[in-house]
Amino acid sequence: MKILVTSINFHPDHSGIALYSTDLPTYFAEQGHDVTMVTGFPYYPKWKKNDSDKFKLFRTEVFKKVKVLRGYLYVPHKVSTLARIIHEISFLVSAFVNFIRAGRHDCIVILSPPLLLGLIGTLFKKIWKAKLIFHIQDLQPDAALSLGMVKENIMIKALKKAEMFIYRKSDLVATITDCMYERLIAKGIPKQKLEIYYNWIDVKAASHIEQKGKFIGLYPTLLGKFIVAYAGNVGVKQGLDVLIDLAEATANYKQLQYLIIGEGADRDRLVDMASKKGLINLTFINFLNQEHYFEMLDDIDVSFISQRSKAGNLFFPSKILGIMAKSKPLLISADLDSELASVVNKAKCGYAAEYGDINKLQEYVCLMYTDRNALLNMGINSYSWVQRYDRNIVLSSFLSKIVLITKGSTL
Repeated sequence: MKILVTSINFHPDHSGIALYSTDLPTYFAEQGHDVTMVTGFPYYPKWKKNDSDKFKLFRTEVFKKVKVLRGYLYVPHKVSTLARIIHEISFLVSAFVNFIRAGRHDCIVILSPPLLLGLIGTLFKKIWKAKLIFHIQDLQPDAALSLGMVKENIMIKALKKAEMFIYRKSDLVATITDCMYERLIAKGIPKQKLEIYYNWIDVKAASHIEQKGKFIGLYPTLLGKFIVAYAGNVGVKQGLDVLIDLAEATANYKQLQYLIIGEGADRDRLVDMASKKGLINLTFINFLNQEHYFEMLDDIDVSFISQRSKAGNLFFPSKILGIMAKSKPLLISADLDSELASVVNKAKCGYAAEYGDINKLQEYVCLMYTDRNALLNMGINSYSWVQRYDRNIVLSSFLSKIVLITKGSTL
């Protein structure tokens, strides 16, 4: 079967959606399908293209038996709402050309965002008489509104109409969390057209520990410390002000050390905020590649994740699966009715505090520091819970559904 997968991110992008938009076509190719990937030039999470790619319009590559068609992508120096819009439009234009270059396929799988990539999918579905699978990683208009990045206006109303048009034209709408599934039901999407395929991880590979101490060895000041670390995109959605406030609230606990690892649109502001507070128990570290990221997880004590209020059901942080596979406890700052907080509470693998509740975060981090047996049990629970998200379990089910739909069966 010929499957075209498309996403704005793909290897060597190595954070967030890129992990799944890379592994999904790779898995399809491993199972013997003829797979083409339509994507942009790498830029994420640093929001910077390689110098050699800056003036390239198109390029064809092969990655693990996947034919990769890359197209021009505008990457802004400073990320803003307007810059993001231009960024996505530039990809839509090059993706359209690359769909033509790809030629007819039996099935189109779109990983969203960007939402409007679905319009290209609906067009080529009709031209190719193909099946269309719309896989939602982030409910883009809803998230932007909830985070206050945009206001309800003519453009947002148009996006919502486009969103519903794409859902109607799709043969299958898939998403990654129970909360997002319920949100789509509320939008009027028929249940028979909806499926949940949770984000996945190769648990065996991710849980492997080659040698502890590699990460700590690079940062001698961390030796002997109880380390609470955030690692990932440092953007608006993450709301990492709370970690800076927590570091300030626990400044008298000399053995506690906090890390913010990564890059993103909000990093400069957060660095300035921490500097003005004079925090010596908080360290900023540049983004780590995947190998060093897993070495970091081996050495830290607690992994911290936050989501700004009112956005916790509209996207789900993919990093949680790698953290669980490494048997790490979690400290969460998010709405307590969010998918993130719900998973941590159900798995009993950490503590979740309401977003912005610094007192509760302080209470929890002190409990984790003082009760090492409880901390150990949380790590065991993390590893146990993540088994349900194993790569082969999730992706074999997803591929089976795609094959069934493409061969002409009805939903």
